[in-house]
Amino acid sequence: MPEQDAIDLNVKDISFIKDIKSMAVVGASKKRDFFFLRNHQENFKGKLYAVHNSVKHISGFNSDNIYSSVRDIPGELDFVFITVPASQVLKVIDDCVKKGVKLASIFTAEFSDSGTKEGEELEKELIKRTQDKLRILGPNGMGLYYPRLGIAWRPKFSAEPGNIGLIAQSGGMCNIAIYTAQAMGIHFSKVFSFGNGADLDFIDLLYYLSTDPETDIILCYLEGIKSNRGEELRKVLSQNKKPIVILKGGKSQTGKIAAKTHTASITGKKEIWNAIFKQFNLIEVETLEQLLNTALLIDFYGINDLKNIAVFSISGGYGVVLVDLIEKAGMKVPPFSSNIQEKLKEKFFIHGTSSKNPLDVAAQLLHSESIKEIIEIALSDEKMDGLIMDFPSWYFSYDFFVSPNEKFETDILDALSLGKKFKKPLIPIIQRANCPEESYRIAEILAQRKVPVFGEPLEFIPLLPKISQFKRNQT
Repeated sequence: MPEQDAIDLNVKDISFIKDIKSMAVVGASKKRDFFFLRNHQENFKGKLYAVHNSVKHISGFNSDNIYSSVRDIPGELDFVFITVPASQVLKVIDDCVKKGVKLASIFTAEFSDSGTKEGEELEKELIKRTQDKLRILGPNGMGLYYPRLGIAWRPKFSAEPGNIGLIAQSGGMCNIAIYTAQAMGIHFSKVFSFGNGADLDFIDLLYYLSTDPETDIILCYLEGIKSNRGEELRKVLSQNKKPIVILKGGKSQTGKIAAKTHTASITGKKEIWNAIFKQFNLIEVETLEQLLNTALLIDFYGINDLKNIAVFSISGGYGVVLVDLIEKAGMKVPPFSSNIQEKLKEKFFIHGTSSKNPLDVAAQLLHSESIKEIIEIALSDEKMDGLIMDFPSWYFSYDFFVSPNEKFETDILDALSLGKKFKKPLIPIIQRANCPEESYRIAEILAQRKVPVFGEPLEFIPLLPKISQFKRNQT
């Protein structure tokens, strides 16, 4: 039972969110044309209500679903999104408790995040009034994004559910992550922006995602945890079986100050966090891009122990750079096995190419039918754990050819998808250069085939050893 397990671990149970069937936006305002109401109206699959003490009509919205108070809404109400001034939040919370609302997301700031005694006292009173009957996300957070249910606080958030969960204190970080992820072919199961974490905090949400059957990979942007919850964090991490990737904010002295101002977070000592990362096999990254790219690699290719890498490049110089980066990251670019080298030599028939590792195909790339064979041969080498392929986007531009060459594109796309056949990562670098529109088009096609695409080697090469180490520590 998730609820009993949560009690044993001293964390709050929110397993009920999978059954949210009704919600209200409290503070639905004419500002920005009822922004938060419109966003939820776009995809929410349950009953949606607007609450405002003076608005009686909203264009395009059923007037019968507009109320002046949460308590006036008929029937059960599961979820409330609150966007009223801080001075009015307590009244709304009182109404939610009386109504029997299960979850409230408070967008409003100026609580403990304000750094004032008044703000801190207001936040304490907020939690006191919930009487532990109402779970709260926030204040000072965006709340819940749940694609399967159509809950989304921003426009054009994908309604397609995925298997990746995200927890972040920062709402802005969530917005950037979600929009960027969509362009990469990443889809989320749930995203939580918990702001100050007055009630539901990082540990509660981490426990939820670690036990959530809809989530396989957990991403986190974390500034800090409450000073009295270290033991709960260790217990939750001890029972977790999923990969957890963390971008830790507030590691520098100035960053600590910024985090305190942002979400009133206690960031903790760097040495303590380093020990936690190591003890519980957590994957630490340095940027938001690395956070998403790690998820992309794990989601599309699984968790692999990569030691030996084959390199495929159209440029001898670029191949050398890739080799240096791969070996700097702690992996090897060894020669192909002798029988594989012989097979490759038969396929390299243009002067200025090389069948060694790194493979330098140069202009032979235009013979697309042979490229697929070359990649198949390279991946068939039992010594190689994966292949990294450099491929400039302009080769997909028909301007490069005298006449359109659809066969070339089909052949190369098929070649880039060969990793699945050999159960090895084949990671393409589609250089954007002077054809960015082509690179994005090809990336979208490959994302549908579950092949990740990167624009630069530093976007992913340093992440491969982190994933490999996670794999080794699991065994």
